This record gives sequence, structure tokens and C-alpha cells, in this order.
Amino acid sequence: MTTGGLGSGPPPSPEQGGRLPLWSVGAGLAAVLVGVQSLAASSPFSRDVLMLLPSEGLLAGVGDGLRRGYGLAMEETRACGLRPPSQGLGWLPPEQDPEALLAGLPMPELLIAPPAVNLLPYGRLAQSRGVNVLLPLQRGYSLQRLPGQVGAERIWPVLPSRSLEADRLARGLLEDKGGKVMVIHDGGAEQAALADRFVETIQGSGGWTVGATNTPEAIVEPSAKVMTQLRDDVGWYTPSSLVVMTSPGSSLARAVAELDLPNNLTLAWPFPVSEPLPLPQLGVDSLSRGPGWGRFEQAFKQRYGYSPGLVEAAGFDTGQLVTVSSVNASSTKAWSLDWLDATAKPQDLCAAIKARRAGKPVALRGAASRLDITPGLPPTGELRLTPLKADPSASRS
Repeated sequence: MTTGGLGSGPPPSPEQGGRLPLWSVGAGLAAVLVGVQSLAASSPFSRDVLMLLPSEGLLAGVGDGLRRGYGLAMEETRACGLRPPSQGLGWLPPEQDPEALLAGLPMPELLIAPPAVNLLPYGRLAQSRGVNVLLPLQRGYSLQRLPGQVGAERIWPVLPSRSLEADRLARGLLEDKGGKVMVIHDGGAEQAALADRFVETIQGSGGWTVGATNTPEAIVEPSAKVMTQLRDDVGWYTPSSLVVMTSPGSSLARAVAELDLPNNLTLAWPFPVSEPLPLPQLGVDSLSRGPGWGRFEQAFKQRYGYSPGLVEAAGFDTGQLVTVSSVNASSTKAWSLDWLDATAKPQDLCAAIKARRAGKPVALRGAASRLDITPGLPPTGELRLTPLKADPSASRS
């Protein structure tokens, strides 16, 4: 999973009270979070739900936003007349096998995994201990391998895969009559996978790729010689778009921005673009949205005073899944998510709880995605393109 696009916004200002505009508020969210923290300090594992968070590393800070979104879902659960499932917290270093942490302890009904984990240990744990695992923040290349791995039938990604960004970018170029493309990437495994997915999508939709091999080219070291060759290749093959799969501000991104390229060429990036160049650009915003985004965003801003990001939305959707899974759970051996039905009309949480109690298939109105998930397969969502017109006065970086 990449961290781009997962920012949780600025620190919230001190709360001034107020009420959620979309559902009545029960106990304060602060009390919910204090309760969660006290559970973690005492006995975090003898609970319905265990949320694991990274104890160190670059992703250690995402826990705050995730828990805010999750807590908001628990507030709505109370307002719907249902007691929220008990929850505990656990922390572990990145890449640690969760089995070592949970050895000899009672398993929760649902396990919420940390972001960017090695999925194989969680698959083995899901299979051996019979627990369903939610992946609130897993988005990267690992999801492509998930369907064929051990325990995949009990693993549920909550966010769309990053491959959705490649698909949206391909469709955007085709809509803009830019179907003749040259594709390069920075050599990273995830960017290479994104480039391959882009090529698969655009070729399957009527576009085509050009270049020395008609396949994505890796440019690991963007030296002057290599970039001169790229410029010459663009002039020879005359693509309408140069697709650059890399991260914002990378050495490859800077080198491409400095290159003297034809004025009729569009630069396409797998991230939002805001800095003007002499060439037109097309980016894609990784902030995926579902049918419940507007409602969630309004409630979150009312509570915290800042706009939520993908982390908070993922926490809210995870909380919705946990709540509806807990309904009728006593009649089954383990909590299940087989009530999810992507063909049903999406419902807000209270209506979904009612439908679940009646034994009906349910579709939730997700904030970060459509929540049209099945075991081992991520959901879909709406991604916005970020076009930027050419600015002849803009100096090359």
C-alpha cells in the first residue's frame, strides 16, 4: 500500500460540542476512544473485535484517523438502537506475524489488520483460527495475488486496489481521444504492476501502446543519456500521451517535467496534478469515494472541524461492516460477511441493520467505496481525474 492520498488532514481544533446532522448522538466519541484505549491497556483480545495497528514505522500515525472514522460508525450504531460490538486494540511492529501476538489467546470474532501487511501470515491465521480478517488500508500489489492464497475466503479488503487508479487514468485518456500512449515507470514493483494494469486496460478498451517494445519501459536511473533517448523515442513514435507511473516528486517525475517534449503531448500521472507545465497533464485523485461519502464527510466535519481523508473513510466503512456482521451473529458459529450483496440497493447503517435482522441480503452505502466486496477481492469506487491545461509561461522544473 502506498501512503500517497492517505493523509488525514490537519490536526482537529478542540471540539466545541454540537450534534451530528445525520443521526442523533449518544455518548461522546471521546468516551468511545477512551474506552478503546482502556481495553487495550487491560485485556484487548477477549473482545468481539480486535483492531491491530502498527507500533512503529512510517504508517504508525494512521491509527488516529482510522479510529476516528471507526468511532463515528460506532456512534451511529448506538443511535440505531444497537450496542456496538466490544473492541480491543493491539500494536505490533511492521511485518510481524500476528500468530505470534495471538498465540494462546482467545480469537476475536473479527480481526482488523494493520495497513500494508504481508498477507500470507494473515491468510494462514484466518484459515487455522477460523477468523474473518478485514483489511481497511491495504491497496497495493499484494491484493492482486490475494485471491489464490491460503485463507483468501476469509480476507476482506475494504478499500479499492490501486489498480483502479490505472483503470480510471486509461479511461480518462480514451475519453480525451488520447488512446495512443507510451508508458514508462520508475522500476518499483508497485509502479510496474500499475503500468501493466494500465496497458491491459487501455488495450482492452480500444487504445494501443507504442515504443521500442510496445510494453512499459522501466527507467530506474533517469540520467541525461536515458532521458535524451526518451525524448527521441517520443518524437519517433508520436504518442498522444506519455504515461509516467511513479510517485510525486520522484527523480523520474522531475526528469520528465524538465524534458523538452512536443507541445501536443499529454503527460499522465497516477496522482493528482497541481503544478503547471508547458504541456497538458492528466492525473487521478487516489481518494476513492462511495455513495455514502457526502453523508459521511458532513458528519465527520461537524465532529472534528476538518475534512476527512481516505484513512477516516476506511475506518468508518470498517465500522459499518463490523456492526452489521454482529447482527444475528449468535446464531452462527463465527461472524460472517456473507450477508453482503452487491446487487442490492445500498443502504445507510440503520436500514442495513434492520434488513440484516430480517435475514435479508444487504448492501451498505460505503464512504470510501461501493463496498461491493467479496472474499479476497477489493471493492470498487469513484475516482476523480485532475486535468491541468498547458501553461506556456510555466518554466520547466
